[in-house]
Amino acid sequence: MVQLQGIDLGEGRPKICAPMIGETREELLREAVLAKEAGTDLVEWRVDYYENVFQHETVIETLILLREMLDGTPLIFTFRTLAEGGHQDISIRNYHKLYQRIAQTGLIDMVDLELFKIESFEKELLAEIKQLKIPIIISSHNFKETPADPVLLYQLNMMEHFGADIGKLAVTPHNERDVLRLMELTRRAKAFVSMPLITMSMGELGMVSRLSGNLTGSVLTFGSLTSEKASAPGQITVKELKQIILLLNGNNKI
Repeated sequence: MVQLQGIDLGEGRPKICAPMIGETREELLREAVLAKEAGTDLVEWRVDYYENVFQHETVIETLILLREMLDGTPLIFTFRTLAEGGHQDISIRNYHKLYQRIAQTGLIDMVDLELFKIESFEKELLAEIKQLKIPIIISSHNFKETPADPVLLYQLNMMEHFGADIGKLAVTPHNERDVLRLMELTRRAKAFVSMPLITMSMGELGMVSRLSGNLTGSVLTFGSLTSEKASAPGQITVKELKQIILLLNGNNKI
């Protein structure tokens, strides 16, 4: 279990996270208001969308304002690279410097680091963030296919080997079998790794995987703040997610 400001990831119902994808400070602050109004459990700042992402002090100034607006809602800091479905790319050097600088502020609750980056270049960055005691999601996003089960299990084992607090897999299904296979693998993965998992099969075909964490054990699902603001294929809104999870959770309050 990972605890972020009173939110327990890995205990109880799946939690809901709303990505903020504004390109300007003004757009981001409006999204923060929407997130509070929607009552999302967490927010993720997808900083790869931000127009001033490479100006670290400007990022920090915006982050301070977001924290004030979010008023205690836990925040995940993420730069998603182009190779894994992000809005823009970044050099290894700038990736390291950005995460290093933001982690040092104490203004974020969790970071998302890509498995490929850690395997290839960023073990030092991982160690630096761990030293600051910031929980880490290590993630892998595949927009081409749903790899074979042994490949997915290998990725999860590598995430745990590198010290992930949570492992995340997002894959692309080609048929219903791919969706069901990912859901079953998520359920079975408890026998192979001890960290909590976030998994999803992307696109409309995989939408059920975003709603079935109660069954599979996926601890977090992502919902957009509006129907126009999805950050990944197959996302539905936070409002819709809350209604569905409420029903699947036996109508207990969420």
